[in-house]
Amino acid sequence: MKIFKIIPLFITMVLLLVSCNKKTEKNQSGDIIAVDSRGKTVQLEKFAERAVVLFAPMVDQLYMLQAGQQIIGIPEQLYLTPSTYSALSQLDQRIANKTLATPTFGGRSANLESVVGLKPDLAVVYEVDTETISQLEELGVPVFTVSSKGEASIFNELKEVSKLFGKEDRADKLIQYVKGELMKMRPEPKAVKKKVYYAWSKGRIFSTSGKGSLMDLAIESAGAQNACPLEMEAPNIGAELIYQWNPDLIILWNSEPNDVYKLKELAALPAVINKQVFELKPTFNFDPHTLKFLLFAKQLHHWCYPEKGYDPNNDIKNSLTVLYGQEINQ
Repeated sequence: MKIFKIIPLFITMVLLLVSCNKKTEKNQSGDIIAVDSRGKTVQLEKFAERAVVLFAPMVDQLYMLQAGQQIIGIPEQLYLTPSTYSALSQLDQRIANKTLATPTFGGRSANLESVVGLKPDLAVVYEVDTETISQLEELGVPVFTVSSKGEASIFNELKEVSKLFGKEDRADKLIQYVKGELMKMRPEPKAVKKKVYYAWSKGRIFSTSGKGSLMDLAIESAGAQNACPLEMEAPNIGAELIYQWNPDLIILWNSEPNDVYKLKELAALPAVINKQVFELKPTFNFDPHTLKFLLFAKQLHHWCYPEKGYDPNNDIKNSLTVLYGQEINQ
């Protein structure tokens, strides 16, 4: 009798798996084609109209592409970060009213039941979230992954994802604008570059970003040099190494200059003595995971090589208007 009870359950499970496989096959057909950060081809039958975007920087970039109204789900953290919430609220009344769904548990942790319940035609996911990616694909949801590892990937992933939203022309314009602005900061071959030490958020002054990181990209784009020579994404170091590297400037993210000035172990550092400690704020303007690594570079370039008559605030405001297609007030 137990065997007869198990057989119908087994058949049901097989039918569900077949159904999921058929959905997956269906999602891999269509004339709308893009290649994601895995090198995987994503195919849609029509431009995405109901996208769940689980990587906050890509939500930001889709608003730059003017595809925000095609998003139906975002990470909750966008509501919890004041400068980001303030800016995106100016672009989408759903965000201002907090009615745009947040199918996450906090951070990047996705609530799969909520995601599927939104009936998305596309999910955009950070490539390191492999479990979420595999589960969504098993459920028949097309997934486009992003990495934002550096300049080339930021440009390429923006271009590729724009194909899925019907925004290729907009992506081309944005990329050409950013490249043109970066050229203006390119230093002379023999120029002596200022050395910059970057400190992580929330007062983590002895945590930094090494060569090849996104912070390194922004520093190099500013015509400066990363004081940290380590080939590591996020090394933790001691005060003695900072003295050894002897940066000209210290740049902070979501920390305050006083977090540095109050440290007795750094009191004799020339950058501290010379009051060359600066904070990037509001953070929304300078996210290096997006095209706004340009704005990070512009602000840093001004701090490194100040020019008489140049107003960085006005320049950054103008750049934001170009990137989003409307004025953003912070």
